[in-house]
Amino acid sequence: MNSNIISQEPLVFSVAIPRAINHLFDYKVPDQLINQIQAGSIVRVPFGKTQTHAFVIEKGYSQIALKDILEVIPEMVIPQDILKLCQWAEEYYFMPLGEILNTAFPALLLEEKKIKKTNKQIIANDNINKLFELTSEQKLAVDTIEKLRVSQTAEQSPPKVSLLHGVTGSGKTEVYIELAKNTLNDGKNVLVLVPEIALTSQLHNRFQGQLKEHVGLWHSAMPDGKKYFQAKELITGKLRVLIGARSAVFAPIKNLGLIVIDEEHDVSYKQEDRFKYHARDLAIVRAKFTKATVILGSATPSLESQQRVKEKKYTHVFLRQRVAGGTLPKIEIIQLKPENRVQDIQAPLDKTTLQTIRETILKKEQVIIYLNRRGFASCLVCQDCGEVPQCKNCSLSLTYHKKQNKLRCHVCGYFVATPLFCAKCQSINLDLLGAGTESLETELPTLIPEAKILRLDRDQVTSHSRLEKILSQFRNGEANVLLGTQMLVKGHDFPNVTLVTVILADALFRFPDFRAEERARQILTQISGRAGRGELPGKVIIQTYQENHPLFEVLKGNAKEADFLERENLVRKELSYPPFGRMAKLRLTGKNQDAVKRQSEELALFVQNTSQNKQVITLGPSQAYLERMKGQYRWDLVLKTLYIQDLRFVIERSIEFCKTNRWHFSVDIDPYGL
Repeated sequence: MNSNIISQEPLVFSVAIPRAINHLFDYKVPDQLINQIQAGSIVRVPFGKTQTHAFVIEKGYSQIALKDILEVIPEMVIPQDILKLCQWAEEYYFMPLGEILNTAFPALLLEEKKIKKTNKQIIANDNINKLFELTSEQKLAVDTIEKLRVSQTAEQSPPKVSLLHGVTGSGKTEVYIELAKNTLNDGKNVLVLVPEIALTSQLHNRFQGQLKEHVGLWHSAMPDGKKYFQAKELITGKLRVLIGARSAVFAPIKNLGLIVIDEEHDVSYKQEDRFKYHARDLAIVRAKFTKATVILGSATPSLESQQRVKEKKYTHVFLRQRVAGGTLPKIEIIQLKPENRVQDIQAPLDKTTLQTIRETILKKEQVIIYLNRRGFASCLVCQDCGEVPQCKNCSLSLTYHKKQNKLRCHVCGYFVATPLFCAKCQSINLDLLGAGTESLETELPTLIPEAKILRLDRDQVTSHSRLEKILSQFRNGEANVLLGTQMLVKGHDFPNVTLVTVILADALFRFPDFRAEERARQILTQISGRAGRGELPGKVIIQTYQENHPLFEVLKGNAKEADFLERENLVRKELSYPPFGRMAKLRLTGKNQDAVKRQSEELALFVQNTSQNKQVITLGPSQAYLERMKGQYRWDLVLKTLYIQDLRFVIERSIEFCKTNRWHFSVDIDPYGL
């Protein structure tokens, strides 16, 4: 819209409709609303035969007859840095602006009169923690980052990003808090991101206990009403510190001066639904618009962030020692052998591992057991014909859950009662294969009667309050074993845990993904870091069928981690994978398998023709790793290049090609899985 037209013409605003529409719509502003609307306002407008909320993007003037804006949602104005961030994301991720804004601010679209009564007041935590004293290493880290924070001034300069690379238990949180205090004293506000909802409360308590400011929480499990009123506190500046999961990158916090991304390497920062953004990357872009300082914290930084350090784009800050003189846990690799396996249980448990668990429990210490498989057994199989029951919606075998006596799909939720005979050959010889957390929870007490077990997986954690209860019970010593899946890995601090056991490390390597070994290193290092965080030393037992894998030598300290990472980097560089190349994934979906396959082949041919003069490599088309999901067949085409502009050129034309053919497709920029 041309805003230079003479001001005598009627004032209009361009708005983004929360739909999958790639352009803005103009609406006239009634005289009584002129002083209430600005860029970032949320309004109600007529749209077709209905009415909808919309986001005001820009103003202009026009003589064209237009419909009027109906009303303005009071007190809800999206901060300008967030508006700029969403406009940046529109271009980068090839997503409609209205859909991005709707994803970012669903709670803001609510009307106060329609929200059930909720506690509008943000309550301070009166239980202030004992003030900590920084170690000399922590003080050096704070001083280094503080100099960068103070120097962050130029509007268009790159954000000051520091990679805080600290071993598990080195006190990264204390560094975050000290820098948050400095930021608040300068009149700026603070945003802290964590990869999982499970970590928000623990970190919230740490910050609330040390800061004089109220500290807010922001995540998808919060009731919309609570998030609505908290958004008002953020917009008005009453709430100055916010801790949240991935979606908090869009929280409307004003005057932002510091952004912390804890566990920056974590894959959970990548959104896998329709708007496939990466919260870490968006946080860095947001910092550019606000002149905020960014801290990326991790014990196992991503190769992408480490490469930015090598390129002098990020500052590398180390914490090499655990606080209070603590030592890193001793790591033992146990080769799984049939003759040493504990009998009569489904999980592959070595006799030495079992004995160590028993001894730890008898010493009144706690144990964490990591088994990244939910359910009682991985699948049910017919011993006569080999048939395995499959989900009717997904190309995935159903997992047996003993408690409900059901076979369940862990992707779409489909379930059936456990059959008494094979659906294919009617044989009654059915057997359970593999072990999950539910089976180990049932069987371990028969071997160790003293074991009091809490299970932490998505079958048990049905709500945020349930999650908090399990973590609190274990922290308070009501159980001596915490058994769980991926939810165990990140950031939890249990001082009495002296033993961590990884039941089957091999499962971490079995993904068709170029990042598989990097993720395995991160997960094993992170879960190992849960041991020995208190006064007592820790130990980690990792069970495997391939004890000579190079990664285990690194974990034991017999090989340099830098050499392992350099080998990984060389492979990535040769194949143009991140952090050296750029990637995108085009996915076609539909209910007809043959049609989706044919469409993917036509798209591949189009891409090859389009990229003849561009340096773009095409992989595929191929079936997705999970070929069928929720009734939809899925075929992928992966593009990679060293030149982002070439990639964008091909994607733009591919999108138009798919739209012209009316195919169902999605675009994933910087995909995390192939």
